[in-house]
Amino acid sequence: MMQHDKIRWPRAAKILLAALVAVAVFAAIFVWSGLYNVAASRDHLQVTTWLLEKVREQSIATQAMGIDAPPLNDDGMVRLGAAHYEAGCVPCHNRPGNEINPIAEGMLPPPPKLTSALEERKPEAIYWIVKHGLKYTGMPPWPDQTRDDEVWAVTAFLQTLQRSSDQQYLDFAGVRRIADDVSSEGFANFDSFTECGRCHESGALDTNGDRIPRLSGQSPEYLLRSLREYARQDRPSGVMEPVAALLDEATMRALATRYARMEESRSVTAPPSDAEQLERGRIIAQRGDPERGVPACDSCHAAGRSPQFPRLAEQHADYLVEQLELWQRGGRTGTTYGRIMSHVASRLSAGQISDVASHYQSLPEDGVPDGAVAGAGP
Repeated sequence: MMQHDKIRWPRAAKILLAALVAVAVFAAIFVWSGLYNVAASRDHLQVTTWLLEKVREQSIATQAMGIDAPPLNDDGMVRLGAAHYEAGCVPCHNRPGNEINPIAEGMLPPPPKLTSALEERKPEAIYWIVKHGLKYTGMPPWPDQTRDDEVWAVTAFLQTLQRSSDQQYLDFAGVRRIADDVSSEGFANFDSFTECGRCHESGALDTNGDRIPRLSGQSPEYLLRSLREYARQDRPSGVMEPVAALLDEATMRALATRYARMEESRSVTAPPSDAEQLERGRIIAQRGDPERGVPACDSCHAAGRSPQFPRLAEQHADYLVEQLELWQRGGRTGTTYGRIMSHVASRLSAGQISDVASHYQSLPEDGVPDGAVAGAGP
């Protein structure tokens, strides 16, 4: 009996090997023949569509494992994500309430209508798709893979998409914010200013949310340096890098000058902060924390300092917190200034970051608290 098994096993192995060789030969002939029609004007075979969709869904589920979503119900985060969506996603997915562009709809597969495609998606899965894109779908990855904060902002917006009206989207994305009284004089590309106005200040309007930096009143030197760094991809941002890369030097200078001279007619309201928190933040700003090796922030960022440094008075606290946390994660280290700030931010505790950010937002335009004397020591 055992001898009989030994005789049959090699025969079965030969049959199996022959079958595998036949499949391999058929596959090679099929590939090299070019018989499979790869034209986007023709649908895939049903089995091909099923296989691609199955692989895609299983991959998304597996890759999203272990991702923990932060709180996504912040209005500033939703507005920032909507602005990012308007800038980068609308060409394919279109605005909510509008039909997908016929050209984009001709893609294979066509971009889905997100109001229905996201119904059963968890935020972690949405985040992974936005950040990494999807092969063989035309969905690109986020332009800068280090900016998870930007990707989470888009995720926060997409989570609200089904509950938002078409009019709310126009508000969230800043589409209606373009000032009618903006002069185009001096701009090589006037559209660049109107595009900036969707997020940043425009006319008498403040920024579209508290996670977007205030630019009005910053020095033209700092603003021009920032645009150049974005264009060279030295300063990471999946949104600002593509925008700045399209600007020529003349337009960059015009934008920097425009925002530097922009009047600040907004009314600034400090975030809910108790007096003790503001005092802790003031001490860090004016004295630093010698025990942790943190220098005084005002040595660079107070009014009247080098024009290469941004002025922090009146800046949004949420924006400052986000940038300091980005430096802590190792982001924004592509420039000398960025590496200096990364070193400083790494020594701040989470509480200190919150305190100093609240302090700076509470300051008036000149950076001097009410009742204080300009130039006085701490």
